[in-house]
Amino acid sequence: MSIEQQRKKTKKYSRSLSLTTLGWELALPIFGGVLLGYQIDSKTAGSGYTFTFLLLLVGIFVGYYNLYKYIHLEMLRTKFKNRNTKNRSDE
Repeated sequence: MSIEQQRKKTKKYSRSLSLTTLGWELALPIFGGVLLGYQIDSKTAGSGYTFTFLLLLVGIFVGYYNLYKYIHLEMLRTKFKNRNTKNRSDE
């Protein structure tokens, strides 16, 4: 196997690994918000599920914001890569 093929294979694995983290970037803030809210509600008398619901919404917002940042970063990387490829072909 040539060095170029090994690089492509490694890049493919690292890209698929980074895509699997997208689910965690969404799920962890939501789960953390619910867990923290539940703990606060269990310590606070008479609050019902107020903090659980509030921190669930905050977790959803944070999770989707993380996804937005990741997607935006990937779009910038793709644009930069395409620009470099285009400049190399023009030379």
